[in-house]
Amino acid sequence: MQVGDAEFREVEKHKISPKIVTSTIPAHSVFIFLLTVVLTALVVELLPPNCTYWDWATNEFILPESVPTYAVYGKSPNEEHLLHVAKVLQRLGYKRIALQNEWDLLWAHDYPFFKMTNRLKDLTNQQIVNHVPGCGFITNKVDLSTTELTFLPKAFRLPSQREDFLNYAQRSPNALFVQKHNEHRHILIRPVKDINLQSNDTFVQEFIQKPFLVDGYKFDIGVYVIVTGIDPLRLYIYTGDVLFRYCSVKYYPFNASNIDSYVVGDDYLPTWQVPSLVKYYEHLDGNMRDSFDAYVRDQYSDPSIIWLQVEGIIRETVLAKEQQIAGILRSYKNLNFFELMRFDFIIDEDLRVYLMEANMSPNLSSGHFKPNALLYEQILYSAFSLVGVSSLVRGTLSERSHDVQEMITSAKNVATNLNICTKHGCNRFCNSDYCNLCLPCLTGSEYEILKRTHREHLHRASMKRVFPKPILNPENFDIEAEVQNMTKRNAWLTRWFYYKCLHDNSWCY
Repeated sequence: MQVGDAEFREVEKHKISPKIVTSTIPAHSVFIFLLTVVLTALVVELLPPNCTYWDWATNEFILPESVPTYAVYGKSPNEEHLLHVAKVLQRLGYKRIALQNEWDLLWAHDYPFFKMTNRLKDLTNQQIVNHVPGCGFITNKVDLSTTELTFLPKAFRLPSQREDFLNYAQRSPNALFVQKHNEHRHILIRPVKDINLQSNDTFVQEFIQKPFLVDGYKFDIGVYVIVTGIDPLRLYIYTGDVLFRYCSVKYYPFNASNIDSYVVGDDYLPTWQVPSLVKYYEHLDGNMRDSFDAYVRDQYSDPSIIWLQVEGIIRETVLAKEQQIAGILRSYKNLNFFELMRFDFIIDEDLRVYLMEANMSPNLSSGHFKPNALLYEQILYSAFSLVGVSSLVRGTLSERSHDVQEMITSAKNVATNLNICTKHGCNRFCNSDYCNLCLPCLTGSEYEILKRTHREHLHRASMKRVFPKPILNPENFDIEAEVQNMTKRNAWLTRWFYYKCLHDNSWCY
């Protein structure tokens, strides 16, 4: 039954209409909102795919997965001493993030293993830290100085070695001694009767009385050293230059009360202010080491005598402490650590080299001497290249851990000594001593060590390997004599370098 038009109108007339509530939005607010949306879309569209951008919703920077990141651990609120570290990492494409986030690199100026123990014992494969747990066995002043090594001036702990010291002083009536603080570098020559033998925070060390001088100035030499692996040991030195620091006062006439004549202070005399070195450093643009070497040759001496001793001392020192460090490392799962140190040496007038100390987190600030900026940045670049921080290859995390790394170093790059492997049937059975370098017989951890060693060799920049030792003459190199007194794992890695060297001279050094 249809409703007629009249009836329809009657029904509609008695309907109750809903109440409509209206509000007015200002036109300028709508315009600003639309403009913001358009501009945001335009900016995002124009940004390169790997660009960092700000997320307004979370108020933080968003980093694409392929951008590497670093965090800083340090106790000082002032980070001026980290200026060059930040500059080099920025140039390498790294972005700084907060310490609590998931970083790729941790740059720890101070020792991080007490406050960050759990995190550092559970590193991922992509994370790396610039300190090695246990390297304090090298960088602790009293531990190092009292180690029985021939190139260390004789030293005694106080008060535990008080009697030993007094007996030594009695047998050496012409010896002079300095009392050093365990943590600080301030020293002073003291008569034996004036040394506090009951001190718990100092040690006593014999003073080298006849140093080699340049224009009458005593000096020390700082050589930058990097450890990339322990047990087996992988040890490098920076060869681009070394840090020379000259005392601000001439050594003679000698006066024990004038410490500026025999202790290198913060206001040391730099190379470019030493008269006989100016012509080499300033006029001929030589570096600090080259300028010093030229001066030594002018004195009718051979500077290579010095540098061969330096390399040997560095190698012997780290080897002497390696097993102690290895004991600490056993509680860490992923050993993605490296240690950048500075070894400080002095030379006597007969060109004999003495090790004075090894510095953890060495000074890399040019705040006091601006010309040192280039040295520090080149050291950092070479160190980062060596350990893979400055890799030019970028990709997703999964790509970096497999495909990209295989492109750089694969099993075919690691394999060596193929004739001996097949002669002893190592492709079928691994129970021969000859098989421990054959690819089918390697454990997973051994394979990773060799891959990492291969990448380090490719990316050394100005870093020189000092252990395993360079092989200068492979035809006359006695590998059995070389490895005779080594630990099993150090002998294993030394053999690997030896066999690589036999087939490619670039692996000899």
